[in-house]
Amino acid sequence: METSVKAGRAALLSVVMLVVLAGPAQAATPVVLAAAKPWHYWISIVLAASFVLLLLQMLLGYVVKVVMLKYGIKVGRKST
Repeated sequence: METSVKAGRAALLSVVMLVVLAGPAQAATPVVLAAAKPWHYWISIVLAASFVLLLLQMLLGYVVKVVMLKYGIKVGRKST
């Protein structure tokens, strides 16, 4: 009997474990994080924006390459 884990469950488990295990580390240092005013705070904005754009690009690519082809919709091609 082969045990298989679906990708969605594995991803959800990873996120849950990250949140659960990161909780104590965050709770231990709230004063240090609040007092620090680093010069590189702007990198978080760049990283968050690039992550969101990457997700949108992957979603759009999935729709174009998988969903639209499934229903016979062709994008950017001239029909002859």
